[in-house]
Amino acid sequence: MPENDEDWRPKLKRIEDPITEDCWEYVTPSGKHRSSRLMVGRPVHYPERRLWYCPILIEGYTRPRIRPIFGMGPVDSLMNAMTFIRKFFEENSEVLPGAKPASPTRSRPHGTRGKRATPKSKSQQSPPGKTRTRRVT
Repeated sequence: MPENDEDWRPKLKRIEDPITEDCWEYVTPSGKHRSSRLMVGRPVHYPERRLWYCPILIEGYTRPRIRPIFGMGPVDSLMNAMTFIRKFFEENSEVLPGAKPASPTRSRPHGTRGKRATPKSKSQQSPPGKTRTRRVT
């Protein structure tokens, strides 16, 4: 494995090609209730060191924010990344995968709330003079 100096590791700003992501609610070992987004990226070849790495993010846990987890090949780096995530899972309690994020990510650009991205087709539009009403039960 490379020398102890960590300066050789890539400094990642984002996960370019995520293969999975989730949000987990959990209780930390100190008893705090938390919610974190987890993301795992596709394995990346790092030819400078003849290694592969899988970028991972666990909000509020990984340092640096996006951390490369290394292996000798793509599957090895993915297995090591999943081992890292398993360690996080095991050191916390009451882990609830699939939780809703505390602060939802925006799926639409700011200022477009309630607006359609594409106009209604003719078949979706109401005839002139008539309005649609919803039945409330």
